Amino acid sequence: MIDENAFGILVSYFTVEDDEYGLEREQFVARLRGFREALRECARDLPLGRGVRGLDFGHAQYFEVGAGEQVESPLGWARKVRARLAERGFETVVAVTHGSRWVDEEAESFASTEYIADVSFITLSNPSEPLRRAWYADTAARKEDEEDDDGWGPGLYLDTEAAEALGMMPKNLPTVLTVAGAGFYRAGR
Repeated sequence: MIDENAFGILVSYFTVEDDEYGLEREQFVARLRGFREALRECARDLPLGRGVRGLDFGHAQYFEVGAGEQVESPLGWARKVRARLAERGFETVVAVTHGSRWVDEEAESFASTEYIADVSFITLSNPSEPLRRAWYADTAARKEDEEDDDGWGPGLYLDTEAAEALGMMPKNLPTVLTVAGAGFYRAGR
């Protein structure tokens, strides 16, 4: 295995629980399928790079591309994807992250399944800092505390490490939103 830098983009269906409980079953299933289909269309129509890893978690999809393998800015790609989803009525949390990941150069696939007794272990990823940081942002967007703080809310969040890796420096230094030691800029509502 090797350690390399990568960009991650998590696209999360922000109102999934509201839709699940507020819609009839058939309507919700159609809506969820529409979310998945829209993201697969984006993957097909808007190339992010070479060797992109895509993971579907149901309520969110994650894309990871090795640093230097992207064909356009991950932030620009995330903006396009988020705009397409908004056109279809989806509120999203999108996090663009950066960090190291471990890649098995000898494996044909990122995913594997191992059966031990009555448990099937599905491995989706080796350790990935971009994936971990993306989950932090998604959680912070939804976080509630005793004062009914609804968290950051839907939006586009740029990891400060991703901004640095992309050579970006905000003109007016915005407030850095922090969660679990990671910093994010709000890059769009």
